[in-house]
Amino acid sequence: MSRPFLILIGGVALVVALVIVVALQLRPSVTLAKRQASLIEGIERRSPPRIQRLAADDYEDRWGFTGEDLAIAMVDAGGQFLALVVKPIDESVVIEDRRATITCRFELGGKPVGPVGQEVMKQINRLEEPFVFTWERKSFLPGSWRLVRVDNASLPDDLYGYEPGDFARAMRGE
Repeated sequence: MSRPFLILIGGVALVVALVIVVALQLRPSVTLAKRQASLIEGIERRSPPRIQRLAADDYEDRWGFTGEDLAIAMVDAGGQFLALVVKPIDESVVIEDRRATITCRFELGGKPVGPVGQEVMKQINRLEEPFVFTWERKSFLPGSWRLVRVDNASLPDDLYGYEPGDFARAMRGE
């Protein structure tokens, strides 16, 4: 066999291997796992832009929150900690066409800065029902998965009277 032929065969094998690796990374299960991990990281870092970027424009949950409200609420709760660690427990993923559901409980850890942080950690850690994250694929692109709903059957419909931004307003003395 000639050297150019071997180089050609090696090049083709490399391209095929690269295509396979990229295809495996673009599977819905892998993309959704990355999106969910990014959401959790956004909560831990208290990053409203990251959370909002993952939420769909038509995000709406049973509490009437929009994507912006969700980001504010997550940052509000996370703001009660010097350090926050959110650990998913018993995570399961169900993908049906352009819709996916990720179900898991959370274990919060970290350093709460006061009684509100301690209460948030206590309440989340003892929830019996899992959180249900509903994701929707908004276009043909693999990265178009957006969060359209979050729910937890253990949380009351009125969220104990909480409105997004309440903790931040209370900290400012409003």
